[in-house]
Amino acid sequence: MEELVEWLKKMLRIKSSTADEELEDLVSACQNELKIAGIQGKLTDPLYKQAVKLYVKANYGYDDDSEKFLYAFQSLRDSMALSGEYKEK
Repeated sequence: MEELVEWLKKMLRIKSSTADEELEDLVSACQNELKIAGIQGKLTDPLYKQAVKLYVKANYGYDDDSEKFLYAFQSLRDSMALSGEYKEK
C-alpha cells in the first residue's frame, strides 16, 4: 500500500506525508465500492489501478474537476462490472 500511496501523492503533487492516512482510506473505500459493484481485481492490474486513481482524484479535492473524475470513475466501474472479466471466479 505504501508504494501506491507514494504514487498517488506524486500524481496529486503532494509532498507531505500528512495525507498518507487519508489516501489509504480513499484506496480502501474505492476497493470496497468496486467490490460492492461485483468487481474483483488487484492493484497491479492497470485498469483497476486507473479506477483507484479516478476515485482518489474525485474524492480528495484534487481540483475543480472533481465531478468529471467521479463520472469517469463511475463509467469505468460500470464497464468493468459489465465486462465479466472482473467478476469473482
